[in-house]
Amino acid sequence: MDIRRKCQPHLWLLTGTSEGHVFAKSLLKEGWKITVSVVSDRASIPYKNLNLEKIFIGALNSEKEIRNIILNARINHNGFQCVIDLTHPFAIKITRSISEVCKDLGQPLIKYERAIENISNAFLIKKFSDLGNYDLNNKSILLALGVRHLQEALTFTRNSGASVYARILANPESIRKILSSSIQKTNFAVLNPSVSSNGKIEKALIKKWNINGVICRQSGGRNETLWHQICLDMKINLWLLERPYNLQYNNSIDSYEKLIKRLKSI
Repeated sequence: MDIRRKCQPHLWLLTGTSEGHVFAKSLLKEGWKITVSVVSDRASIPYKNLNLEKIFIGALNSEKEIRNIILNARINHNGFQCVIDLTHPFAIKITRSISEVCKDLGQPLIKYERAIENISNAFLIKKFSDLGNYDLNNKSILLALGVRHLQEALTFTRNSGASVYARILANPESIRKILSSSIQKTNFAVLNPSVSSNGKIEKALIKKWNINGVICRQSGGRNETLWHQICLDMKINLWLLERPYNLQYNNSIDSYEKLIKRLKSI
């Protein structure tokens, strides 16, 4: 075995954003050993051609699972020099679990936080009930915020007098949940983001349904930027569900450059 390879520092990346693949690829080029966790087979596809140590596929449903991975790494090799939380900004449950386990085990942890987009054309809401503060009566509103929030958003948007439509992603969980919701089957579209990333399909839906406004999450990244641009171009309203802040880390970073600098200080 190559002794230099054996002694290379090892990182565990828990990913749920497009930045995960970018960071993993760049860290590999700089000589780090990388283990990655993703939530599904589909999410693992971008990582298939990377020279990873290991890839865990499936949701981590308990602190025990996270603890076991960290402890097994310490037993089977030198452990992880650092755990990097690259999960989605709204994935507060897994973020909380990672934080608690790493704190308990004395495991260094860095959280990647997407920068907040400073674009002024959107209305920021803390919770969906805040939609009652706006005149949505007889308006057509498009939900583009993930199926976990779908039913709650649907309820409050309807209560405000609006007709509700939805755009969901093409994966089994999303399709299952939209079909079990109370939204009309003629009022939602299933899209593949790799095909619709330029916004042409979303714009076509807005015209087809005569949409007056869009509701999405303040999640940062390409998706939020896309909706800002679409709503500006089509002169319709945009509401953003505010990103949760109660789990902010003191050691969070918002760029790859800051991550490298932080890793070198560990």
